[in-house]
Amino acid sequence: MTYTRNDYLMMSDDALLLQCRCDCFRARGPGGQHRNTTDSAVRLTLDDPEITIAVTEAASRSQQRNRAAAIKKLRLEIALLWRTEPCQWSEEWKIGQKDRRYAMFTATVLDAIEAAHFHVSTAAAYLGISTAVLVKILARDVRLWRLINDQRKKKGLKPLVHR
Repeated sequence: MTYTRNDYLMMSDDALLLQCRCDCFRARGPGGQHRNTTDSAVRLTLDDPEITIAVTEAASRSQQRNRAAAIKKLRLEIALLWRTEPCQWSEEWKIGQKDRRYAMFTATVLDAIEAAHFHVSTAAAYLGISTAVLVKILARDVRLWRLINDQRKKKGLKPLVHR
């Protein structure tokens, strides 16, 4: 079965994990005397016909915790890297990064901004919010802010500034 980006973003953690290749290995670097004694680091790879995305997590000595964190990372990477046709966001606009819907929210915002050729005011109008609100949303996430400004720079646009 072929899945869309939004299907992956809305899947349960278990269902998303079933769509990935999961590799466990020994992490390197600091972390205490027990760090290198088990294969606790996790790499998840989503290999879809549209895109291949891999994430690694090794912050914990627990493979289970690293797997759970890697799934969250994978959802966000899907949202940041995989663009589709823009659609409206029909839920509340104050969504924190720990909210389960955050990856879908991020993808929706990025789809609108890319469709507007990184003109934030045009994207904000499409989304039905003010430019100031959209800039505040973008500024709350360092990776999202950096991604938008990098793309704006490539297109010869001035970087966004948050006051």
